[in-house]
Amino acid sequence: MKQLIYPALIAILFATSAFTVINNSTSWKVDENTYSVKFTSKKFDGAFKGLKSELLFDENNLAASKLTATIETNTINTGNGMRNGHAKKGLDAQTFQTVKFTSDAIAKTASGYEATGNLTIKDVTKQIKIPFTFTKNSEGGVFAGTFSIKPAEYNVTKGGTPEVLAFQLSVPVTK
Repeated sequence: MKQLIYPALIAILFATSAFTVINNSTSWKVDENTYSVKFTSKKFDGAFKGLKSELLFDENNLAASKLTATIETNTINTGNGMRNGHAKKGLDAQTFQTVKFTSDAIAKTASGYEATGNLTIKDVTKQIKIPFTFTKNSEGGVFAGTFSIKPAEYNVTKGGTPEVLAFQLSVPVTK
């Protein structure tokens, strides 16, 4: 009977290890001093601060890669104090303190990569695609991307809100 226990334990170990998923993606840390989250519109431009993220990315293992990021709504800066106040009211920054993106999938494209995922602004979540590039350098790399949204689709409808906001992201990272 003892002779059967060891082979059975080894078989169970191999069988269960076949279902273990190991995420070999590299975890990247954002350089807090040099990242930028900017937006432009026909009416005004601005930027956000307060980026928090979990960036698991391996260009050779996109299936295991995942990008999650939040930005603090209260940090919006348009260069005009009154406009900042209106923008914070439009975002309802006291109630909805962050904007959040979580990727569901990352795919290779002809010009870089595309993250498909959910963007949540206020009480609305919509699936979007964010095209981006990743450029390695000696310290780590830089994620850069651009995408546009229609604020009204996210219940951001305060008077003066632009019809379209185009975002530009530049996120230097290290391992």
